[in-house]
Amino acid sequence: MAMEIAAQLYTVRAKTQTEQDIAQTLRKIKEIGYDWVQISAFGKCRAEFLRDELEKNGLRVCATHTPIERITDDTENVIAEHKLLGIPYVGLGYYPAKTLEDAKGLLKRILPAARKLHESGLQFIYHNHFMEFARMENGQRVLDYYLEQTTPEEFGLLPDLYWLQFAGLSPEKFLTEHADRIRVIHLKDMKVDGESGDRRFAEIYNGNMDYDFILKTAEQSGVLYAAVEQDECYGTDPFESLQISRRNIRAHYGI
Repeated sequence: MAMEIAAQLYTVRAKTQTEQDIAQTLRKIKEIGYDWVQISAFGKCRAEFLRDELEKNGLRVCATHTPIERITDDTENVIAEHKLLGIPYVGLGYYPAKTLEDAKGLLKRILPAARKLHESGLQFIYHNHFMEFARMENGQRVLDYYLEQTTPEEFGLLPDLYWLQFAGLSPEKFLTEHADRIRVIHLKDMKVDGESGDRRFAEIYNGNMDYDFILKTAEQSGVLYAAVEQDECYGTDPFESLQISRRNIRAHYGI
């Protein structure tokens, strides 16, 4: 299966808080060139309504970001909703862990549910920021502990390539080394200010990251879905930012 480019709808989260806004947003996302989306930070929305709107617009969903409380305490309904919507990956978008006790706490909470997800045919995936690469009191990085203590079936990864770069890692090396855990990734570019050295989010190919090499490595590593995300758009309309990224990926990389 060729790698698909998706829109991470966290980018347009201000426009997904009501069912009416969600319907309008899905229509716009299709119009600007996406066939796949990731669901994240939605307001209250009926699963059947979402299924119908996705079908109406010819969109499919590669993954979600689902609150940890729902994954752990409402696992059966999470499974049912993902199956209704045809979503294979259940993502956790954030978990604050700074100490070994924190890291152990996440695994204790999430692994029973993650195993149930896998048994049902779904896959749990964990999304990183930069904090997971800080070292704990034992000298080990948080994410390394998660990987050491789990199997790929229990604990998949949803690497955010911007945050890998921000934390000082090579996105390409990370994708290659952990290919057995990675089928979904987040694309966002990093622009560096020439005077201050500050780093900020940018549309894909409008920043300083080597996206030709990154996308080639992702495909070679078995990534199925690459979701474009821009946390902040700095005065540009978020839909326009998503459109710029989609257009640039087609022009530069051809998918």
